[in-house]
Order: sequence, then C-alpha cells, then structure tokens
Amino acid sequence: MDKRRQENQRVRDQLLAALIEFAGRKDWSKVTVTELVEQAGVARASFYRNFSSVEEVVEYGIEQVTQRYHEDMPDGDFDSRARLEFEFRFYQEHADLVLAFHHAKAGTSLLDLITDCEIEARGDMPASSLSRYELYFSAGAFYNVLLCWLEAGMPEPPDVMAEAFARMANGEKL
Repeated sequence: MDKRRQENQRVRDQLLAALIEFAGRKDWSKVTVTELVEQAGVARASFYRNFSSVEEVVEYGIEQVTQRYHEDMPDGDFDSRARLEFEFRFYQEHADLVLAFHHAKAGTSLLDLITDCEIEARGDMPASSLSRYELYFSAGAFYNVLLCWLEAGMPEPPDVMAEAFARMANGEKL
C-alpha cells in the first residue's frame, strides 16, 4: 500500500476511534465534523478527503467489522455450534465497537450486520417461505443475548455462550 493510501487509512481509523469515544456521551447523529476532527486530532481537509459526513464514518465502522468477520471466518463448512462459538469469540474481540454502536443508538445497523452474516452462513430464504422467519428470529435472539453478555462484562467464555445459545434456540432450559 502506498504512503497516501496508508495515511488515508490511518485518518479513517482515527476518525472511527474518535467517534467510538463519543458513544454513550453523545448521540452520533448530533456529533459535528468539527467535534470529530478535534477528537481525532486530524485536519478538517483530511476528514473531507475520506468522508462526506459523520454518517459515512458510522458506515465505515460497519464495513470494517463486516470485513473482519468474513476474513476471520474459518474456511469450509462448520456446524452451527462451531459457528456460534466463532461469533461469540469474534464479537468478544470487538466488544468496544459493538457496545459503542449500541450505546450510540446505532444498534439497528449492528442488527443488520448480524442478520447479513446469518444470511451468508445459512443462505437466504425465499420470500414465500415461512422458514425465512427462523433466520431473522435467530439473528435477533443472538443480537440480544450478545448485548446482554457484552454489557455484563463477558463473564462466561465464548464456548459456554455458544452452548447456552444453542440450547436456548432448541427450546431447552439452561
């Protein structure tokens, strides 16, 4: 990667990190470009070289998580239990970003990300199929369990959470 691209990547990452710092303190929709560049320690021109709005920084954060998710996903078919463990471990590693999205009231974007990952893992269902609701039920349940676990400080390891979630999804008591 050439120096200019590296510098732009560094600026984008600094702006995302600065935006995450606002989470829980200020709604991201109310963060101004001025506040963001000051927090990030970058020039206003650098912001506009990379983004046209604060919302684009949020989109960039989602793209980064999505890209890392797909890069980290093990190759080949793996059962739902192994996939769940991978997902809990992945989101544990990115807990700061996930919680920042949640605290900044940008959780819908995160739920969309989780749903898209479910669709990719399990395949999209035909619009006429009732089974398509299972996918959205599973994604929503996972999202809520994930948030509860992350906000609690992740006291259980990912493998225990994967097992517990699989049991709950099968209607079993814990």
